[in-house]
This record gives sequence, structure tokens and C-alpha cells, in this order.
Amino acid sequence: MAEGKCQVCKNSVDPEDIEIHHIVPKDLTDDEGIPESQIFKLCSDCHKEVHAWYTARVRHTEYDDKAQRFRNKSSLEMINEYQKVFSDFMKYKGAR
Repeated sequence: MAEGKCQVCKNSVDPEDIEIHHIVPKDLTDDEGIPESQIFKLCSDCHKEVHAWYTARVRHTEYDDKAQRFRNKSSLEMINEYQKVFSDFMKYKGAR
């Protein structure tokens, strides 16, 4: 049986168990009509962990000081948010 490797932890994984992770969720890129974001092949543990990072760190709103209220971030802001959080995750994991 051939083995693959998780692109984060570098552990060997059965190719059938590799999980595909889109840095920017596919529904966001589909909604904006832009090409899919970069994908990574992850083991299930790293895939769960990166999604936990997204839940804890990705913010869909921000406070607007001028309007003195929260506003929804634009699609471009959200794309940048997901990319930054994924980059931070990779640094935390010591991955390249």
C-alpha cells in the first residue's frame, strides 16, 4: 500500500485517508466567482486542528469606529482573513 504524507505534520497517511483542505472555504470562492484557493493534503488530526483555529480566530465582523457598530467583512477581507489564519497555523505547527 502506497503512503502519502500530511503537508503539515509530515506523518505518513494512507492515501485513502488524506483529507483535502481549502485554505479559503470553497463556498466563499464559489460565491465570488474566483478560482479555488490553494489546497493542502492533511491527516485527519491536522485537518480538525486547522478548522478549530478557524473557529477561534476567523472573524466575520469587525467594529466600525466611524459608524460605531459592527459590520460584516467583505469577501476580499474574509479571503485575507482565512489566508492569514492558515499562515499563522502553519507557523505554529512549524510547517512550510
